[in-house]
Amino acid sequence: MRELVISLVQTINGSYAQDSWSTGVSTEADFDYFISLRKQAGAIIIDRRTALNPALPVINAPGKALAHTPVHVLTESDPAQLSKQLAEVGLDYRAQHFTPGTLTQVLEAIESTSDTLVCESGPNLAYRLLDAYPGAELHLSLSPLYSRNAGSHFSQLEADLNLRLIDVRTADDQVFLRYAKA
Repeated sequence: MRELVISLVQTINGSYAQDSWSTGVSTEADFDYFISLRKQAGAIIIDRRTALNPALPVINAPGKALAHTPVHVLTESDPAQLSKQLAEVGLDYRAQHFTPGTLTQVLEAIESTSDTLVCESGPNLAYRLLDAYPGAELHLSLSPLYSRNAGSHFSQLEADLNLRLIDVRTADDQVFLRYAKA
């Protein structure tokens, strides 16, 4: 069975994007870790929304640490229609249909240059992968940013606070992070 790593970053209060793009909440350390995961990846897994987001740079563009790594877009809708949309915007991504019941077979059949698959998608696909694929791992990066904006599920008061980590403690698989204003 292939190794499946799901990489997510979110702010300390649970927002996972800023201006519709997760790099808005990433730090330099998070980006370095993200690049190290990409270098291990034999293929990248993303969802339809990520693939078709015009605000995002091309996933496997030169300089992204995986210029020749295949990108597979998992969709529960029509993969032929998605393939057409991807081709229209010049993306050489492979659309793959899946259901929770077929996910293991779909991931095992994906073209890959190694046995490691890395998912760089949003929380919806991440949940499906964690739920259905045996041995999937979630690598969750918490950004030291407390963010409340129109795109978050918090109040409409817009605010960004940069924080710094002052302590980390674990107990019974729970991680306790202490932050103070940077």
